[in-house]
Amino acid sequence: MSLRELIGQKRFTVLLGKNGAGKSTQLRSLDELDDLHTKYVTPERGGVLRYSPQVEQNMTNNVRWLQDVRRRNRFEQFREQSANQFRNLETLVLREIESDPEKRADNSYTFESTLQRINDLLPHVRIVRAERGFAISDANGEELSEDVLSSGESELIALSIEVLVFARSPIGNRFLLLDEPDVHLHPDLQHRFIEFVETTAIEHDFGVVIATHSTAILGAFANKPDVKIVPITSRGQTEFNDFDYEPICNQLIPIFGAHPLSSQFNRTPVLLVEGEDDRRVVEQLVRSSAGRVRRHPCVVGTIVEMARWENWLASVLPAIYDAPAAFSLRDLDDADRANLDAVGCVERARLNCRAMENFLLADDCLAKHRHTEVTFVDAMERWVQSQPEHQANTVLREVVGDFSARRVLPIKDARNVIVALLDSSKPWEVIVGQLIAETADNEAGGANSVRAFLGEPARSVLLS
Repeated sequence: MSLRELIGQKRFTVLLGKNGAGKSTQLRSLDELDDLHTKYVTPERGGVLRYSPQVEQNMTNNVRWLQDVRRRNRFEQFREQSANQFRNLETLVLREIESDPEKRADNSYTFESTLQRINDLLPHVRIVRAERGFAISDANGEELSEDVLSSGESELIALSIEVLVFARSPIGNRFLLLDEPDVHLHPDLQHRFIEFVETTAIEHDFGVVIATHSTAILGAFANKPDVKIVPITSRGQTEFNDFDYEPICNQLIPIFGAHPLSSQFNRTPVLLVEGEDDRRVVEQLVRSSAGRVRRHPCVVGTIVEMARWENWLASVLPAIYDAPAAFSLRDLDDADRANLDAVGCVERARLNCRAMENFLLADDCLAKHRHTEVTFVDAMERWVQSQPEHQANTVLREVVGDFSARRVLPIKDARNVIVALLDSSKPWEVIVGQLIAETADNEAGGANSVRAFLGEPARSVLLS
């Protein structure tokens, strides 16, 4: 699908990609379309946030000057032209009030209330109206020179002016094209700015396309169903995949770090697992491995969802990292037991036992709790005879009757009884996580060792 077709599907479209992937090129291609009314905001925004007569003259004498200079990757006078546009903003807001009877009747809707929306973004400074646009003051009301503002404060003021001016454009089919609005902004300020953009776009009914490599931007949207995310992987890309922001993104996005240029994700890649039990086992494995095992387990729920999010990761990660890697781990259950091929950068595997709880019956676990196969089968037999009405009785009868098949038998309903028979006070997930950390590297110890229960593909997914 073309990018032009994608951006009409949701109010907010995020182009996600690495440096040099061609995000700016794609935004500028949208800016050149005749059927859209757009405003392109340059990625590298230089200058000082003050009124400039020269910039005003350029804007007045050549109606295309601003559009032309914005299409470069760097615009040295970006902040000066934003400061000049502030005076246009004041005029636009006053005309808006004048032409709209409802706003005219609303005494709270003033230019000062619009100005307050900008000030709400700024934790330590504020802007006030002045003869040539605005002046800047600190929290105590002392006037500040534009030169002493931080880059982040200057960015927020300039970008918020851009948004508010565009919001009052009278032309339809409008799309604001924001190129890397995260530049110079701490993740907290990125979050504030996206909330501001989101509210303004909904209030004034325009679309927004954002090019970024900041996953903090992705997580900042409050209205997640109105967000379309498009991975950008190459400069000459003409066909695009996309995905909506869904609940699992709340698990996946934070592990990318506040900014994907950090190495956090590469150090701790995501591991998709089926359920909360598996997640707790893997978390314990990570804690017990003394730093050797680095995985961030994320629960997907079902095999169908597992496949879906494997494809999601395979599509998205190459747009963020140079050497992307991710993993997924399935239970064996009653599935086809053929090896699973990788999906792009996602390495996949099944356990070689039915489910995580089956590790409780591995030889290594029995030995750790001072049992042999014979003594533990005897313990289970005594329990079955003494607890005929217990819900776990049927399960344990089957295990006692075919203990050689314990690797693949369904024991979920009896796992807490098995823990009690092992004479352990730990939760079963802790026992299994610690067990894998301690014994997975042991030389193969037979068909019922932990290593055999894991299988080599799952061992690679968990421990490589």
